[in-house]
Amino acid sequence: MRIPSVLFVPLLATAIVAHPGHRIDKELQKRAEFLAQHTNNLEHCASIHKAAGLDKRAIDRRAARVDELLKVRGLPKRQTSPLDKSHKSDKPYTAKTSPSEVFSGAKSCVLSPEATEGPFYVTGESIRTNLVDGELGVPLHLDIQLIDVNTCKPVKDVYLEIWGANSTGVYSGALALVNGNGMNDKSNLNKAFLRGIQQTDSDGVVQFDTNFPGHYAGRATHMHVITHVEDTKAKENSTIWDTRVRHAGQVFFDQALINSIETNAPYSTNRQSRTANKNDAILIQETANKADPFFEYVQLGTNLKDGVFGWFSLGVNMTYSRSIMAVAQKFKEGGKMVTTNPKIAGFDAIFPGGFPTAFQPGFKAAAVETDVPKVANVQERDGSKEAPAPQVLGEVE
Repeated sequence: MRIPSVLFVPLLATAIVAHPGHRIDKELQKRAEFLAQHTNNLEHCASIHKAAGLDKRAIDRRAARVDELLKVRGLPKRQTSPLDKSHKSDKPYTAKTSPSEVFSGAKSCVLSPEATEGPFYVTGESIRTNLVDGELGVPLHLDIQLIDVNTCKPVKDVYLEIWGANSTGVYSGALALVNGNGMNDKSNLNKAFLRGIQQTDSDGVVQFDTNFPGHYAGRATHMHVITHVEDTKAKENSTIWDTRVRHAGQVFFDQALINSIETNAPYSTNRQSRTANKNDAILIQETANKADPFFEYVQLGTNLKDGVFGWFSLGVNMTYSRSIMAVAQKFKEGGKMVTTNPKIAGFDAIFPGGFPTAFQPGFKAAAVETDVPKVANVQERDGSKEAPAPQVLGEVE
């Protein structure tokens, strides 16, 4: 059975909401009640963070990390190079620009806990910083900070897990008809590229070295982020198996940055159909509630191959929890597909082991090509408005 890629997301959503026993009306009401009781940004924490020195430490940490990355690549430090302008601001930067003007700002968002973990979550992944595993692509260095939205304090000593597709739209550790190369590469089940976990420090911060994710049919380019519950314990082999989370969400990238990266190999060899931010059903759901689930970023050099540094402050409701489903498990001897996930009529060929949760409670699929709600955050990020150029930290000829 072959499903047109342009129909894949709404068709799956339709199948799920139409599944016997599934009461979408109750889930919509539950989601509305949750959103009414929880903030979607960290504006109320701004004065507290400034007084506690959290903002200053974030600026210094990000600036130091970028200078370290530039040094490793043999590129000039930011202070000796002209800067372009922020991807969110038209204000020009010069060689004398303070790091506080580059790395500060209330860039934050609450990814509502009912956001989908997607159908490619794998349990048993490793605690590590470098997630590349030899994969080709544009280096992406991330600085992510967790903030408790109720107390405005950093969330320390919890495990944050991320994963994304590689440059050609393949998720490691899983076999599925819709996973990039489909069921053809059986060895993919034993791979773990672009997946990893870190424990937050005293400022609620984790840092990862990975690659910019590629696209796949039906979705805009994104990365997955989950926050495990506080009492999650690592195994002796430094892996995490607990599927209880405080939140599961997705983070996105400016369309202008995606478009630029997609012109470079191996991204340019990806023949799967592309979906713009403005047409991504899940992103539309997230931004409809005034959330802004996009990474801030600076380009490390004049060439995108030099890499990108991205940062994000994530507000998490630490009183909320739920369990998520995995499509596969990673054992010492290799990966194994989960075979006990919910079955959906007609989709056995796509997910032989059953379909994981995939869509958050209350999710309503929007049309992919028509009747797209006009959401300001998405419109500004998808290139439909002229997007300012990203900051460039290397030497400009």
